[in-house]
Amino acid sequence: MIRAGFTIHSPRTQSVTTILQSDAETNGMGWELEVACQPHTEPDIEEHLHLTWTETFEILSGKAHYKLNGQQKTAEAGQSFVVRPGEKHIHPWNAGETVMVYRQTDKFPAPSPAAVQEVLGTFATLAALTAEGKVGANGRPKNVWQMMATLRTLTKHGGYDVQLPIPVQNGLAATLGRLAEALGYRAVYEQYLR
Repeated sequence: MIRAGFTIHSPRTQSVTTILQSDAETNGMGWELEVACQPHTEPDIEEHLHLTWTETFEILSGKAHYKLNGQQKTAEAGQSFVVRPGEKHIHPWNAGETVMVYRQTDKFPAPSPAAVQEVLGTFATLAALTAEGKVGANGRPKNVWQMMATLRTLTKHGGYDVQLPIPVQNGLAATLGRLAEALGYRAVYEQYLR
């Protein structure tokens, strides 16, 4: 289980994500986390969208770039922005010469402790798989079955990559994702949540 205080270290970008609130603290209504991003690094997550939940980002220190609905923007310490359901976006990444820190708050329309655990668990698993050399430079699993299992979990909770149409991702998740799970692949592996 992912609880407040759990950290995720990204081997690819060297960012450190600290969970401030998980489902236990939010009654399953989302999460709050803080991310420290190193200078001269790329975003941790490619452009994506979620259909049901709202994200708020507040820059706590440094200078950040982010992308919202196809437009790259900049924010500095003390500034914030909101990503509403269905809006394409890329989370903040460092636009300065010092460590940039932001707070991210995700709010669901209804309680879903499983979504909190599974989405945060997917990110923790991807970081661990990256450390093992099983994730490519684009942040996606190299193994197609692992990718399909990951896709299945993210689409189940309304999270989508913007590079493929949503119906295609849903079809892949329902077919190849289900087969990947039958083969033993998972989006979340418990050994990476300790």
